[in-house]
Amino acid sequence: MALPTPIEVIINILVVIIGIPIVYLLSNALKLRPKSLVIEHPRRELTLVFLVIIALSAMISVRSVTYKLPPWLQVDAIDLLWVAVYYTTLFIPVIIAMKRTGQNLRSIGISSEDKWRMFALGLIFSAIYITITGIVAPSIGVKFMGFSTSQAYGLIFFAIVGFGEETIWRGYIQTRLIAYAGTLKGYVIASLLFALWHFPIYYHGVVLETLASTFLVLVPSLLMGYIMLRSQNIIPSSIFHLFWDWNNMLLWQLIRLP
Repeated sequence: MALPTPIEVIINILVVIIGIPIVYLLSNALKLRPKSLVIEHPRRELTLVFLVIIALSAMISVRSVTYKLPPWLQVDAIDLLWVAVYYTTLFIPVIIAMKRTGQNLRSIGISSEDKWRMFALGLIFSAIYITITGIVAPSIGVKFMGFSTSQAYGLIFFAIVGFGEETIWRGYIQTRLIAYAGTLKGYVIASLLFALWHFPIYYHGVVLETLASTFLVLVPSLLMGYIMLRSQNIIPSSIFHLFWDWNNMLLWQLIRLP
C-alpha cells in the first residue's frame, strides 16, 4: 500500500464539498421532513455504544487477518456467503445492546415512513455521483472496468455491506452519539470513528500510509452521516453506500483495495 495520490485526496475532498449541498437540495426538493429520532437516557446509551465499538473493532481486526476483499472484478458466490455471515455477526453486539435498553427498530432509523422518498433520495444522489464519475474519471486516467457477472455479484456484496454498516454506524452509533453530544459533535465523532474502524483492514506495517488511507474513508463517512441527518432513515445512506463502494471499487478503479 502507498500513500494516496494528491488527485485522490482532492477528489475525495471535492466529493464532500459538492455532495453535501446536493443532498440538502434533494432532500428539500423531495420535501423530506423527518422527525428526529428520540434516544432516551443518552448517558446510558453512550456506555453501550462504546462497548459495541470495542466489539466491532475486535471483529474487524479478526477479519483483517482472516479475509481480504476480492480482487478487481472477482466477486463470486463464496464472497457473498462470507459477507452475509460476517455482517450478521456484526449485528450481534448491537442487538444485545438494544435488547438491554428496550430500543426498537425506529430508534436506529429502520422505518417505512416516507419510504419511497427515502429510496428516491438514495437512488437519485447515487445516479448523480455515478454520472459525474463517468464524466471525470477518464480525464484523470482512471480505467472503466466494464460489466460482468462479477459486477452483478458485487452489487449484492456491497448491498449487504452498505445496509450492515449504515444500520450499525449511522443508525445505532451516530444517533446515540448525537443524543449525548449534540448534532455536530455526534455526527463528526461517529464519522471519524467509522473511518478509524477501517484501520486494521488497511494496516500493512506502515502506520503513516495506513492513517492516510483511513483518512480517505472519512470522506464518504461524513457524506453518509449527513444523509442520515437529513433523512433520519438508513435507506438513503445504505443505497449511496452500496453504489459508492460498487462504483469506486468495481466499476472504476478509483479506490485501491488493501
